[in-house]
Amino acid sequence: MNDLVREVSPLTRAIVWLRPAIFTAQHVHYKPIDYLLDGLLTATIKSKLDESTLLVGENFNRKLYIFVTEKAPKRTELESFFSLLEKDIKSEDRILVVDDVDGRESFLKLVPEKLLSHFHVL
Repeated sequence: MNDLVREVSPLTRAIVWLRPAIFTAQHVHYKPIDYLLDGLLTATIKSKLDESTLLVGENFNRKLYIFVTEKAPKRTELESFFSLLEKDIKSEDRILVVDDVDGRESFLKLVPEKLLSHFHVL
């Protein structure tokens, strides 16, 4: 499908998609993320997609958190996302960052120190 799907493994616990404000189903990462969520991204967009949205799917019989956000997510939304991850992540787990807006540097500055080693930017 694309590099994103190939990067997902049983150790992938979350994906952060830093997305453009305006995008369509033709966007390069839309279909792979929708595929990993069994269509949940499309269903969510049909109802309403906020600036930041947390979607939960399944990956190798474990939760897969996908945080879809514009370049500058609200701090409270990030803290909630990080709190969920801290409860569920194991030492070997990975968190993929898909950066479509050149926002990874500012985003990674907000990541708590104990989670930072899990992040892998595509």
